[in-house]
Amino acid sequence: MSSAFRPKPALPRAGGVRKHFSSICGLPFQAAILAGVVGFTLAMVGGNFLVAAHRSAQANDAKSALQRHGASIAREIGRALDSGDDIQAATLARRSLKAYPDTDIFVVNQTGEVLLDTPTGLPAPHLKEVQSIGENAFTGWVGEGQYLEIKLPVRGRLLPLGTLHLRQPLHVPAWMASIKVYATWACLGSAILTFLYLSYMLRGMVGLHKVLERASYGDFYARAPQVGAFEVRRVIQRTHEALVCMAAAADETRKVYVETALALSKTIEAKDRYTSGHNQRVAVFAVELAEKIGFSEERLETLRLGALLHDIGKVAVPDNVLLKPGFLNDEEFAVMKRHPMAGDRILAAIPGLRDMADIARSHHEKWDGSGYPLGVAGDSIPLEGRICAIADAYDALTTKRSYKSAMPLEQALDIIEKDAGTHFDPELAKIFVAMKRNGVGYKALKKPECKEVVAETSAEKEIQAAKEA
Repeated sequence: MSSAFRPKPALPRAGGVRKHFSSICGLPFQAAILAGVVGFTLAMVGGNFLVAAHRSAQANDAKSALQRHGASIAREIGRALDSGDDIQAATLARRSLKAYPDTDIFVVNQTGEVLLDTPTGLPAPHLKEVQSIGENAFTGWVGEGQYLEIKLPVRGRLLPLGTLHLRQPLHVPAWMASIKVYATWACLGSAILTFLYLSYMLRGMVGLHKVLERASYGDFYARAPQVGAFEVRRVIQRTHEALVCMAAAADETRKVYVETALALSKTIEAKDRYTSGHNQRVAVFAVELAEKIGFSEERLETLRLGALLHDIGKVAVPDNVLLKPGFLNDEEFAVMKRHPMAGDRILAAIPGLRDMADIARSHHEKWDGSGYPLGVAGDSIPLEGRICAIADAYDALTTKRSYKSAMPLEQALDIIEKDAGTHFDPELAKIFVAMKRNGVGYKALKKPECKEVVAETSAEKEIQAAKEA
């Protein structure tokens, strides 16, 4: 679709590409973070569950043996304590625990006084977070260690003496101490695998984002590779189908705009038979000059249609002024000078022709600022307007009007050359005059048979050098 009907499409710049990449990679990255957290949590929960299960099994296995053995120990220690022989009781305790080297033993009376210390001679700390796992059997924590504790009554011949405590640590395999390490690796592994998998499955979305961005500029002909997951490929395919429909609609709209432009151009000429064909000739001259300075195809199309419609504002000029056979007086000329702004308003009101409004408004501006309607000067005048001003003047000079005869081509070129820098852009005027004197384009001077074509002007060389640079 021509730039005459939409903003010029452009590929995303580096920042845009990074934006697309980050937007596409955002989902895999977020999913990777979530997968890492889930992986770490599952590894920790699973590892802790295995540790708890292992300790529970170990406690159940040791519970029965300690309970049987503890009952005989309680009886022997009870007799020794009942007779007042604490040394014998301690000796019996140490001897009975040779089969259980990691087990501590101590006896506490009814008031909490320790009657018999542990074999290490240190008082045993109280268990924390105690849980019952059966009759007279408990588990609890001392610091970071978990223990199994069997509590059995110690009786004398007449009265209870206290409670026997048999305490055994619940060990875990060495690998269970590395649960955090395993959980960290599980986190990293799940995050990396999730990121790579989703990035691979969603890789087609990068191209789709670029296609949609170009579509937002009115370019419905870009296509994205159909890669990635099935759902992604399906979305890309449906997007392409939608773009085909949008392109067809855009082409149809373009035809309507072009036909509207041509109808408006004919409307102007229908009012004044002396200017019949003027708009078409101005368009030819303008496009020839624009091609020489390197306009793109899209910009040429905008210029061509703008040149066809540059005088559309004359429909607002009264017939007694527009069709007057002689020269206009000051009052009439003031009315005629309104047509560029009228053309600007007309074209700006039509969505597909807004790009041509600048041409209609600025084709009577002069390089030195003495033109109308705004009196702008130099590069402030749109380039297309400066081109159209030269083309408009050349056709006006070389065709018959109600107030004058057609001027010879050489004389018209002399006038344009003379007015370069005042009326016209000096560089554009040099290029245009050189083209016509070298026999290039419509209404150009015939080249002498015995002479070579005149070399490019310095202005042309400067423009060519700038293009190559």
